[in-house]
Amino acid sequence: MSNAEFFLSYPKFKLAILALLTLNIGIYAALDTLTTAVDALVWVILLVMFELETVKASPFNETTLHAIRNGLIVVIALVFGSYVRDNEWLDVSNSLLWFALIVLLELEVRWPSLLARHRRLFWLMTVAVFVGLIGMVVAWLTQSDWLDAYDALLWIAAFGVIEVDIFHFLQLTRD
Repeated sequence: MSNAEFFLSYPKFKLAILALLTLNIGIYAALDTLTTAVDALVWVILLVMFELETVKASPFNETTLHAIRNGLIVVIALVFGSYVRDNEWLDVSNSLLWFALIVLLELEVRWPSLLARHRRLFWLMTVAVFVGLIGMVVAWLTQSDWLDAYDALLWIAAFGVIEVDIFHFLQLTRD
């Protein structure tokens, strides 16, 4: 399948979410700090990397994918450190929840047999993380931090639809 065929066959709602996330990078760069813009950029790249790996469309080999992903994770850890240093506790809490989700995704990719043995536990942990992330949206809304609330909700949609494939994930409750 050529790149053009792949692009045309890719669900339009996924493209719309990726476009909105990309727009958020510019919004954060214009209206917020460099740290939040870098944070948004790195997470978008990480999301795209996971998606390319999931749909088996990556232009990189597995070693290169892991190296890029590890570099992105280092940048994310540095951004997290700046949130801790600056006492931005909502951002710290939000980051910890996203770290938990990334760990769950990495387990799914790297050790599928482990998850097959503990399917229900994995499902419950994923639900708990998403509930926590929804709680972050509520926390930002209560502080009238509309941009962060919108961004958090968009990221929940992105990972729920693009990465976790929420419709498949919800099927686990019937198994």
